[in-house]
Amino acid sequence: MTTMTLRRLAVAWLPAVLWMGFIFYLSAQSRPLRTTPPFAATVAAHFGEFALLAFLLLWGQLCCTPEKGKGKGSLLLALTLGFVLAALYAASDEYHQGFVPGRDASWADWGLDVAGAAAAMLLTALWGQGILGRRARYHRTVLPAQPRREDS
Repeated sequence: MTTMTLRRLAVAWLPAVLWMGFIFYLSAQSRPLRTTPPFAATVAAHFGEFALLAFLLLWGQLCCTPEKGKGKGSLLLALTLGFVLAALYAASDEYHQGFVPGRDASWADWGLDVAGAAAAMLLTALWGQGILGRRARYHRTVLPAQPRREDS
């Protein structure tokens, strides 16, 4: 591999790997926030952290494909793989929490994690199809040039 290829791989996959490490670090803590957060905050945290993970996994795939993510088939495959990898990591995260004192493995937490990953991939798919983020069409108005004044 060339240096450029290794650099490209690092730029593509390093954010996902770092985020997975951060999730693992938080899961290894008995009480990461020192207090029990409200239910809504717990739901938002699970949903958000795995939505971001799924997107970062998608980013890594699309940056490293030879076509650079162009084409509907490769986007669908990348979205599916991003979701599956995030769901598997969520399962391993819950399994890991089962061994941490003060934490437990929960199917409900795993469900929130998977829902976050699914939402991220769904929104990305809709955006990729042009359903979300479509720019409003407008016609650029070009003003005529000001007439030159000739000073006599």
